[in-house]
Amino acid sequence: MNVDAPVNADWLRAAGTSPAAIRAHYDLSDDFFRAWLGDQLVYSCALWSDDGSEDGDHDLAAAQARKLDHFATRGRLAGARVLDIGCGWGALLDRAVTHHGAAGGIGLTLSPAQARVAGDRGVPGVEYRMESWVDHRPSRPYDAITCIEATEHLASDELDEDQKVEVYRAFFETCRGWLSDGGRLCLQLICLDDVSHRQTRPGLGAVSELFRTQIFPESMPASLSELVLGWETWFRLVDFVEHSEHYRRTFRAWHRRAVANRGVLVDEVGDATARTFFRYFAAGEACFRLREHALYRVVLEGRAEPKRWATRLTPGALPPPTSTMGPNGPDDPSVSPLGASPPAVRAHYDVSDEFFGFWLGPRMSYTSGWWDDADDMGAAEVRKLDRFADLVLPGGTGRVLDVGCGWSWAIRRLAERAPAGGGLGGVGLTLSRAQADHAARHPVPGFDVRLEAWQDHRPIAPYDAIVSFGALEHFARDGADGVERVLAYRRFFARCASWLTDGGRLGLEAITYDDAPDTASPLGRGPLGDAVLEIFPESGCPHLGDLVLGFEPWFQVEVLRADAADFARTVHAWFVQLREHEAEAIRLLGSAEVRRWRRYLAASEVQFRDGTITNVRLVLRRRDRVRR
Repeated sequence: MNVDAPVNADWLRAAGTSPAAIRAHYDLSDDFFRAWLGDQLVYSCALWSDDGSEDGDHDLAAAQARKLDHFATRGRLAGARVLDIGCGWGALLDRAVTHHGAAGGIGLTLSPAQARVAGDRGVPGVEYRMESWVDHRPSRPYDAITCIEATEHLASDELDEDQKVEVYRAFFETCRGWLSDGGRLCLQLICLDDVSHRQTRPGLGAVSELFRTQIFPESMPASLSELVLGWETWFRLVDFVEHSEHYRRTFRAWHRRAVANRGVLVDEVGDATARTFFRYFAAGEACFRLREHALYRVVLEGRAEPKRWATRLTPGALPPPTSTMGPNGPDDPSVSPLGASPPAVRAHYDVSDEFFGFWLGPRMSYTSGWWDDADDMGAAEVRKLDRFADLVLPGGTGRVLDVGCGWSWAIRRLAERAPAGGGLGGVGLTLSRAQADHAARHPVPGFDVRLEAWQDHRPIAPYDAIVSFGALEHFARDGADGVERVLAYRRFFARCASWLTDGGRLGLEAITYDDAPDTASPLGRGPLGDAVLEIFPESGCPHLGDLVLGFEPWFQVEVLRADAADFARTVHAWFVQLREHEAEAIRLLGSAEVRRWRRYLAASEVQFRDGTITNVRLVLRRRDRVRR
């Protein structure tokens, strides 16, 4: 375990919100905060019931307890020694020990008032310290670390985007050094969403100035991409939930309590400060309702070894989103490298429909199933498509584009689910002649399957939803550097945004490199990785940071999942089915070629199971305007 002082500790200390600024907010008065937070003094987004029925003081307390329980369960705090960074008034460690059996731990705060109240709780095995994370020196590893809405104080509003990323990288490296193997880091993150770093600078409006100068001086939320760039070297994603609406409800609950206890607020801090906080409650509710800010609950697990990079990607290395498109629009070939060529794609998918049918089954679904309690491949295939359909096209009707439609299983399932009387249609795109011919022989009512690259697509009308399962891996060639990859993905996301109706959604599934390193040339990720990529000439997977930087200017996140186990189980089922039909496959392709495909499936399963690669599932909602 690395417990040495972080590199550039003085700079890191100065880069965050100063102790004086922290105290100017959190040390106003314990009774002032208690009047609108409640007796437990939990000052972060609550976790509300899904039915929207909760209301009132009792329900706020229950929703806050539910939030603490959420992290205790997903962070595996039972029996754990826990570090809580930005511990507030101590509620999380209190509940972790008294309700979930945590062994104890340490809470860090820069607020004397919070340290005093937290210490007065008298929780066995828990110590609270007035200490910055930069200065913390643990005596032994922690089993889990929690950081609930404290990342906004790590990098101040004086820093540019690249400097912020440098701070977050140091923070996540430090956290990983403090954790035991398999330890988890639980985060609740306020992130910039429909506004960017550039749009939160001084002089950009009353709301920005309220947060920046009167409520949280010196503090600044991160964009999701900045945080992913920070954690991806040291941590893999376990759990991600978007809960911006929960913060709108939390601010509304705080506002109601403050109104009911206005006299206490004024007595404790004076009329002017009380009025400032009433503006803060209203502005906070509006920011999350409008998605200017987003709230994410994230659980990460430490990598056994840090992920290696050919080059470290920074936001400053990328041009503004609009310039990504180039002078000739988003299809300008000068602004990003080509993905896999049509011949390379056909070299894989046009091997033989009969061969693929041996191991994919009658639906010819060549993407991961969504297993849960499914006991067969068919049920897992249906569940995956149905879940995506419910999320991206909840009414079941409208115009849909499937980019990389394969043998048309996704659009066929959408058509099967559509309400009687029609109202569903659209387009499927493929570069495989075999897949296009299959679609011509087995047409899906209302859908036109075209032998066409997405770069060449010109829709006749906007789409209500777009789906793409297992195609993004072909959009940037293996060996491209980080900037080239992001520009390639930005071209795709820019086009999707331009094709969608207002509020339209994009459902995406893609294999991403997890523990796998970044490389400066094709292949080079070991024999298993090369066995897979040899089957997919000219193709390469994105890293999670590539994806987020790719979509962030055009889309909000609604769902982000890393489901490697689902794809491992799917590939295993394919392998078993190929072995069952091995004699027929050999007669069709020859033993050497079948052995090559068998090796590809086995290598894929191993890599999904050992964390080398993962299966990312995304549901994205089109922004009303490009985030610049």
